[in-house]
Amino acid sequence: LGTYFSEEIILFGEQKSWKDKVVLNKQSRYQKITITEKEGYHWLFINNHLQLSSFDEYLYHEPFVHLPAALSGDLKNILIMGGGDGCAAREFLKYESVEKVTVVELDSLMINLATNNGLLTILNDSSFHDDRVQVQIQDAFLFPQQTKEKYDVILVDLPDPRSIDVNKLYTREFYKRCYKALNPNGVFITQAGSPYFATKAFYCIGKTMESAGFNTVPMHNQVLTMGEWGWMMGVKIRDEFSVKNYLKQQSFDKSDLRWLNQESVSGVLSFGKPLVDTSGIEINTLATPVLPTYYNRGNWSMF
Repeated sequence: LGTYFSEEIILFGEQKSWKDKVVLNKQSRYQKITITEKEGYHWLFINNHLQLSSFDEYLYHEPFVHLPAALSGDLKNILIMGGGDGCAAREFLKYESVEKVTVVELDSLMINLATNNGLLTILNDSSFHDDRVQVQIQDAFLFPQQTKEKYDVILVDLPDPRSIDVNKLYTREFYKRCYKALNPNGVFITQAGSPYFATKAFYCIGKTMESAGFNTVPMHNQVLTMGEWGWMMGVKIRDEFSVKNYLKQQSFDKSDLRWLNQESVSGVLSFGKPLVDTSGIEINTLATPVLPTYYNRGNWSMF
């Protein structure tokens, strides 16, 4: 009873910091997880930074998952690093060919909530209850080096590189590990922040992936609750032109896709010139962690 009331007091105190109703507030060893509610929709925050909204998360997850899935061809073994909300796993499970989805997440509390909390299980379609999904509570930086498996898609859905701690998951060293863990026709993709609000950071991620051996393909989409968001996709044996040409010819006619179709793919893959000069961008490594500086000096104040 005492624990219940203490949690209620903490929730009451947290509510003063939020304009919307706070329906969940948990502190793990690694991060604070908050869910707010407004007009029947829910927003998930990690350390006060928005991760997704039930209003439009499919605008984020559908391009993120289904473009690399279409490109990989033989879609059986999937590795997701991060993605503890379960939504990326939900999208991969729509493919009957998928035999295994490994989710590597550092925070067991996030997995527990996504597995058992009703707000999140509705959102992720109870993806963590599917027998094909296996969860590894582990540091994503170490996992690609330790695994003996080869993957058809490696998807990285981790927090933005605001700090040195997170930076290691956007370095050449990490990307080299992922490259080795991919099948020859496999596809790597990472969330890469905003190409407009953190332009140098976005292209730094691409340049760093290229230094690890990938041919890169930038992607973006307008996610209403988050702004213009981007991903960087990497392949081994195709070039950017052939990747884009192939994806634009795919129908994406699965009935359970809410937004993505053949017409929208062209927009996801199309870019104008970068908003700032990107010619001098450096490669991000463990020894030279330039990415957090690029990210934190972006145009976030305009968002």
